[in-house]
Amino acid sequence: MKRAGLYIDFPFCIARCAFCAFPIQGFRAGLAEDYLAALHKELTLIAETPAVRDYEITSLYLGGGTPTTYSAEILSGLVAGCREHFQVASDAEITLEAHPATLNASRLSCLRQGGINRLSMGVQSFSDAQLRTLGRNHTAEEADTAFHAARSAGFTNIGIDLIYGLPEQDADAWTPSLQHALALSPEHLSVYGLSIEKGTLFGRQEKAGTLMRPRDEVLIGDYESARAQLTAAGYFQYEISNFAKPGFPCRHNQRYWDRGEIIALGLAGHSYFQQEWRENTEILQKYIETLKRGMLPSIRCEKVSEADERIDKIIFGLRKTEGIPLQLLMHDILHSQTLARLAKDGLVEIDKDRVRLTSAGMHWADEVAIAFI
Repeated sequence: MKRAGLYIDFPFCIARCAFCAFPIQGFRAGLAEDYLAALHKELTLIAETPAVRDYEITSLYLGGGTPTTYSAEILSGLVAGCREHFQVASDAEITLEAHPATLNASRLSCLRQGGINRLSMGVQSFSDAQLRTLGRNHTAEEADTAFHAARSAGFTNIGIDLIYGLPEQDADAWTPSLQHALALSPEHLSVYGLSIEKGTLFGRQEKAGTLMRPRDEVLIGDYESARAQLTAAGYFQYEISNFAKPGFPCRHNQRYWDRGEIIALGLAGHSYFQQEWRENTEILQKYIETLKRGMLPSIRCEKVSEADERIDKIIFGLRKTEGIPLQLLMHDILHSQTLARLAKDGLVEIDKDRVRLTSAGMHWADEVAIAFI
């Protein structure tokens, strides 16, 4: 049987963070109820597609946004609905993204009993001052409390997200947050350099010239220091920003970087399934109204050529530390020439039949990817 991942998007949040460019909005009970009904309708319609019946779902990822703005009972019911309509593997990885301020012991216990077996906590920092800069609606203490409550509820696979490179942040200013996270010993750690997106609070501040960003050498030093500390603590790096204890890489994200098949439901969902890209509308009312009429909310649906699929596998696969098969680059003379140039510049290395980013190349991953397009 063929395998696929299933992604479900939730567009509601407690508040918009200073760095967030996603199509999210505040949680309103009536609107959230309408969205949930639409989500269940889309789930049913997709599950009725003949091709879907031939697939086993090996990973289910509830993301957003903040899924945990909904009750634990609703989220558990949605997982049950997925099991009812799809062939979900008995050992499927079922991940829930969670905001620390939305978690408590009883909710976490209900979520664990409802089938969620992996928790991804968007902590971002264990410094209250840095959390205020980011616009996060939780404290370091609340993040600590939520983590320990998750352990008590039976979660044995927990990931923590952290961000470095904050405005006016000096070298090593984020190290205490990393060390705090390591002391908790989660199974997975993601460390992201702050990205300034158009339309965000940080984006507006940068445009106005009031955002003081760290120098490139500070960002590089922070990243390399994190890699060294994580490695020393027993984590292995499997993607540019992602580290895990042995046996705990995120299956769903691995499928994404491998360009495996993923069915995405919800607002702005992006699916790759049966050699086809499908993109949902990111207009919330349009999403709800379209599904009320019994129609899928797709705004783009197109077949993917072999050439485009190969390019995707190159640019996403190079993010993984294991790299990509050399053979992927041998179909196009321009790709071969680009590879030779990047290797000469010390950004990629060739090891037998595989190509991977060098340590220097990890700092310029986007530029390496663009070179192959």
